[in-house]
Amino acid sequence: MANETASGFSFRRGLRDTLPLVPPLVVFGFVYGALAVQVGFSPWLTVLSSLLIVSGSGQLAMVGLLPFGVGPVLAATTGLALRHLPMSMNLAGLIGFQPWWRRVQLAWVLVDESYGLTVAAAERGLPDLAAYKSASDLTLYSNWLVSTSIGAWLGTSLDPERFGLDVVIPLVFAGLAAALIKGWRRWSAAGLALLMTIGAVLWLPTAWQVTSAATAAALAASLLPER
Repeated sequence: MANETASGFSFRRGLRDTLPLVPPLVVFGFVYGALAVQVGFSPWLTVLSSLLIVSGSGQLAMVGLLPFGVGPVLAATTGLALRHLPMSMNLAGLIGFQPWWRRVQLAWVLVDESYGLTVAAAERGLPDLAAYKSASDLTLYSNWLVSTSIGAWLGTSLDPERFGLDVVIPLVFAGLAAALIKGWRRWSAAGLALLMTIGAVLWLPTAWQVTSAATAAALAASLLPER
């Protein structure tokens, strides 16, 4: 009974903590759905991509770089996906042993939002992190699919940049990152990422900006000493 109570409490807390992220996520999914249709995706393929890929940043990079060819798309999405290796290792250590079906379920939705929330919940000592992340994943995944569907349905009738909706996406990631930046090493890594992003935008072709900046910042940050 105690475990059921801890799981229920953690699940409800996961729902509550994730709700503030729903509005910007809905805008994110809406923008992706509209942009995907504008670059040539059919509405059903757009929704299928959100159903299977489950990576807002990767999907947005995909539709943004498609005009430049397959190479830049693969490079950018692979570079973005590599962050899931340390993320999954960290979560595995925090959550602990789980049945195989629960591990598959937790791995299916591995996104920055639920990762950041789960790490913060672990630091607060929440009793059941698997239940917490499941609630967060369910909230994010369902709203991602619905908002993508709406954006794909509206398609070319909407220009996201005209209403400034494209600004929401970097703001969401900046807000998530700010909550996790603690200590000298993380602040230094964030500063390096900012400088390298600015440099990539100024001096590199559009097709290689995301991959180059992310890779360079990650490598540089890995060399920073602990304090």
